[in-house]
Amino acid sequence: MAAKPAPVQVTFLGQDASGLPAIDYFIADPYVLPDNAQPYYREKIWRLPHTYIAVDGFEVGVPTLRRPQLDIPENAIIYFSSQSGYKRHPDNVRLQLRILKEVPNSYFLVKGRNKEKEKESLTSFFQQIAQEEGVCTSRLRFLPKVDHEVFHRANLTLADVALDTYPYNGATTTLETLWMGIPLVTRVGEQFAARNSYSMMMNVGVTEGIAWTDEEYVEWGVQLGTNTQLRQQVAYKLRQSRHTSPLWNGEQFAREMEKAYEEMWRRYVTAPSNSR
Repeated sequence: MAAKPAPVQVTFLGQDASGLPAIDYFIADPYVLPDNAQPYYREKIWRLPHTYIAVDGFEVGVPTLRRPQLDIPENAIIYFSSQSGYKRHPDNVRLQLRILKEVPNSYFLVKGRNKEKEKESLTSFFQQIAQEEGVCTSRLRFLPKVDHEVFHRANLTLADVALDTYPYNGATTTLETLWMGIPLVTRVGEQFAARNSYSMMMNVGVTEGIAWTDEEYVEWGVQLGTNTQLRQQVAYKLRQSRHTSPLWNGEQFAREMEKAYEEMWRRYVTAPSNSR
């Protein structure tokens, strides 16, 4: 792209924009990059009207795990976090364990990549911080590998509340969590990668679980863990959003992307520097 093979070049998705001078636009939305973000980008931020990403939902299989298999009581509260190891930060894990500490009869399911070496590292990482925070490691569960992503999604039904990572939020993992109707707690930051989940939650019409500080992150985690009615209300909103949210409307999203590309091209051909 640095060689500028096209007169207008656009980037989309990934960790963030590239910063290359040869790229003209970076696709975003009103939530993932607010108005005050532009001074930090070489590219012109192009905000789609609702969301910078959308899917038509996910295929879901049959659960391969049950609470008895994990030695978790049926009446326990289960927190869940599925994320690549490099997205986990010790400070965020401490907040997650504070939540666990404040909610009686609660357990934490942790899932990383399926590589055995990373699983060992992740287990050691969490257990060490749990000991430092005074949380019994017997309340932690590290989920095993599943054969297909459809089973991973089905197993999300084990969870009562999902806890997002920070400063690198989930992306696909957040989409899957919201699609499955699981309340999510996310910490909002300033960078693109720290606002993914915020954008998605705003687009499904759920503000319960959006935290702007570390303390709010813990408060939402505790509230959603201890208030059954609140969890049910959020789950209901998420189920209803399947019929109304732009996050689950791939066709509408495609049309908005097409309009964006057409307008970018119109601006290019009508710019004074391109007049014939």
